[in-house]
Amino acid sequence: MADRDKASQVAIGVSAAAAIAAALAFAQKAKAATPEIPEGVVQLPQELWNLIIAIADSVDNVDTDLDTVITELSKLSISVQGWPPNTGGITSLRVAIATTGTKLPYIAVPSGMALVIKAWALNPGWLQVGGSQAECSNINQSFPLLPNETVGYFVQNAEDVYIAATVAGCFACLTVEQRKGGQG
Repeated sequence: MADRDKASQVAIGVSAAAAIAAALAFAQKAKAATPEIPEGVVQLPQELWNLIIAIADSVDNVDTDLDTVITELSKLSISVQGWPPNTGGITSLRVAIATTGTKLPYIAVPSGMALVIKAWALNPGWLQVGGSQAECSNINQSFPLLPNETVGYFVQNAEDVYIAATVAGCFACLTVEQRKGGQG
């Protein structure tokens, strides 16, 4: 790769040198003889030539600056780990859901992790999820969960969530990852 970079730099340098040599030759030729300019030929003013030469000179600086940036980036160390950090286990259970609403049991949900709620696949009706018993019982304030659907909430504890069933015989399956050592 280093040979390729050097080859690129040499090619750019040769191209820039050729452009500069051509510009200088043309400028000297224009100074030496000032023939009449044929109709349809555009003459470039000296300021424009100076700009072209300055651009050609700056190409080498761009390569040098890019090499510096690449060198500094290669010095960075990147620590790769799961974020949130990998877990030490999971807590999972199935809860029977009443039609009047059920407060979920106490399950600590570690920071950065979600409580996942899945409506049991064989439920005869759907579930309604809310932040209180009144919310989960109100179809206008709750989140509907059809059988086999899943939703996740970044709450601190599962007991912050209430679920109501539309018909008797419904269950909710809960799961949450736990930190190593049982830390919340």
